[in-house]
Amino acid sequence: MARLGRVVFLGSGAFAVPLLAQLPALSDALLVVSAPNRPAGRGLQPRAAPIAAFARERGLALATPTRLRSDAAREQLRAFAPDGLLLAAYGQIVPADMLAIAPRPPLNVHPSLLPRHRGAAPVAATILAGDPVAGVTLMVMTEHLDAGPIVAQWPLPLSGREEAPDLEARLAQLAAEMVPLLLGPWAGGSLVATPQDDSVASLVRPFTRADGWIDWERDATAIDRQVRALQPWPGAWTTFDGLRLHVRRARPVEAVGDLPAGTLLPGDDPRIACGTDALLLETVQPEGRPPMGADDWRRGLLRDHIRLGTQPPTA
Repeated sequence: MARLGRVVFLGSGAFAVPLLAQLPALSDALLVVSAPNRPAGRGLQPRAAPIAAFARERGLALATPTRLRSDAAREQLRAFAPDGLLLAAYGQIVPADMLAIAPRPPLNVHPSLLPRHRGAAPVAATILAGDPVAGVTLMVMTEHLDAGPIVAQWPLPLSGREEAPDLEARLAQLAAEMVPLLLGPWAGGSLVATPQDDSVASLVRPFTRADGWIDWERDATAIDRQVRALQPWPGAWTTFDGLRLHVRRARPVEAVGDLPAGTLLPGDDPRIACGTDALLLETVQPEGRPPMGADDWRRGLLRDHIRLGTQPPTA
């Protein structure tokens, strides 16, 4: 494979780590640009983004600008004099003047089959939509979000039981295996890209905590997708006795009867009535407690007749 020259790699999330691991051996010089430390966890202690942590562990040159648009960030990238920019799961829009900072077309690695699921949470969106296939897209970056011409795509068939963290890890590995094969042609100036069809594009906005609220009036299959897609955050959650109850793992099951949606159904298994069929709870997390088996949670209930939250909270 041809040497890649001087490369700036922009990334923050865990999806980008396996790909970054391939680059030191391929590049003549590498500058990693990632997010700065941010408060996280119960104690809100500063925590490095996965890419920044990986770069520090490997002794790679690292920049963590708060704003990529800042004069300081622009000057740092210009001083590095890159031959090309490669981005994966960075989290900030790259302004037009920085896209043009290197002679090669800037490339972006996106974990969906574009133009489907442009935006902030494509892996979760793939599961929520019940797509039979996920995938990775390599595209040329433009000023418009995930709308640049497509260089290559690699599909990944799905079983229908994927959870977001595991699917993201599989897509990350796929990207790490396939993207480097096209970086030689990128360095040699022979990449070919095809414009996206904007008329069939879909856009995924960032999720909020409210997106995790379970509406038990929905079909059990749709709720199951919500549980699998929104891990680890915001998670799928309901309320019980005024406290939040996260559903960490579940699966849809057939059910008949006319009990209201959200009702714990009779029987040994912790099944919750939905608008259609029921959701069998497997792992739950009561507010302020660690995850636990749903069977143990049910045995700890002080009454048999319960109904989980049917109205979204006001705050």
